[in-house]
Amino acid sequence: MKKELRPMNNLQAPIIVDGIAAVIEKYRALVLDLWGVLHDGEVAFPHAITALNALRAKHVDICLLSNSPRRAAQVAKHLESMGIEPSKYDYIVTSGELVYKALEKASDDWHRALAARYFHIGPPELAGLLRGLDRFEVVSPRDADFILTTGGSTQPPDEVAALLKECVSRKLPMVCANPDLVVLVGDQLVVCAGALAEQYEALGGEVFYHGKPYSSAYRHALDLLGYESHEVLAVGDSLRTDVAGGRNEGMDVLFIASGIHRKAAGDLKAGKFSSALLQQFFAREPVVPTFAASLFRW
Repeated sequence: MKKELRPMNNLQAPIIVDGIAAVIEKYRALVLDLWGVLHDGEVAFPHAITALNALRAKHVDICLLSNSPRRAAQVAKHLESMGIEPSKYDYIVTSGELVYKALEKASDDWHRALAARYFHIGPPELAGLLRGLDRFEVVSPRDADFILTTGGSTQPPDEVAALLKECVSRKLPMVCANPDLVVLVGDQLVVCAGALAEQYEALGGEVFYHGKPYSSAYRHALDLLGYESHEVLAVGDSLRTDVAGGRNEGMDVLFIASGIHRKAAGDLKAGKFSSALLQQFFAREPVVPTFAASLFRW
């Protein structure tokens, strides 16, 4: 379900800044992405940790907002193992946590209509996302009431396509626990659940997305922070989720060019940052950030 997104016209070109210190005085808080901004899935970026420390020293409130298909506590534990302790932020919201809470409370008609049995598509280690709820994983779509997708499938593409067609034929609704299409793990692009969900929709299936760029994720983050959207700066590396989501919620956005779109900004690993190339890239996009920086640094 994508009803929450509103189309936007392209805005003025973003202001290129060296780091967040150049703009933070205007804001009381941050809604901050993780992958591609604070870490690469394997290690935290030292410059990002330095920025977090400087922000905490200035008493800037921080809500981490991630499209991770895991519970918030699991992500917090992973962050801590990389050196990003809980003291460096105030709140953490994940798409996996949003899925869990939506199915736990079933406070809307769509989730209330889902029965208990689900078929999981994604990495086996993510199959336990709903553990603790009155929901039961089944091994075949024939026995399922709905689909839970947490990531790209390990099966060959033709087998995945056949599986999705079977699910569509059974009119199984899909809950997508990560709207991202791809994520950078180290230097490798890895397919995420959003790509599978889009494939399912193209076949005629029904999907409910939890996470960025949808308004419900941003509203939850803003409610936790206790500020209005104009008081909070969103930071992220994805135009499709971080920039579009923040802008649609009326927030200013700092785009980090060293993430999944880094080729648009030149070879950042070589220390280059082509403002002209980046502006050319933004000119082709339906929504643009307020600011852009090569890295999330102070």
